[in-house]
Amino acid sequence: MQMTLDEFINRFPERVRPIPVEYAGRWVAWNDDQSEIVAHGSELKMVRQAAAERGCARPVLQKVPHGSFVGGA
Repeated sequence: MQMTLDEFINRFPERVRPIPVEYAGRWVAWNDDQSEIVAHGSELKMVRQAAAERGCARPVLQKVPHGSFVGGA
């Protein structure tokens, strides 16, 4: 049975939220509590800089893999 995003967040509050498929193959920067993607792009350095410009000095950086398990609402 498929779970909605809200159900996932409520059931697994400690886990990173599912990442929308449009970020596959790109770098993303999460805010400090990993509740929001604050920047994304193809180059790590640029993503880190964009996150800092949005006020997130120490973002959680993640390379999103390609694959069918990448998804979200």
